[in-house]
Amino acid sequence: MRFHKATEGLIPILRNCLLVGCLIYIAGSWLLSPGTPDLDEVVLKHSLGNGSSIYGARDGQGGATVGFSYRYYVHRNLSNDREILTTLVSAHPFLKTKEPNVQVSEHEGVLTLDIQGRVYEYNSYALEGLGPIKVVMGL
Repeated sequence: MRFHKATEGLIPILRNCLLVGCLIYIAGSWLLSPGTPDLDEVVLKHSLGNGSSIYGARDGQGGATVGFSYRYYVHRNLSNDREILTTLVSAHPFLKTKEPNVQVSEHEGVLTLDIQGRVYEYNSYALEGLGPIKVVMGL
């Protein structure tokens, strides 16, 4: 009988502790999320000839203590640098690097990206819908 009364008092306490733990986890994830990039300069424009282009933009989000990073996007053709920077803020990059020197070349339907330096992130899903273009990356 005593055991039953002890567990009845313990269950609400454990439930409240679990709730507080979940709220702390959610708040911490939200506070530590990277947020939107601060794109301030276009470093690459390469037309793919199918209504889309590869754009590279500098991200100055790190501030004075962290160097720039560079994000590369596949997006429909955009007219000027201002439109590129404002549109790409909400898009997902397929490549994030530390260096702005990404060379893009195309020969016989093969698109080659030559990257010198550190690659932070690469996702191929943005490159899948390019049509007959084959992408080769050299790191």
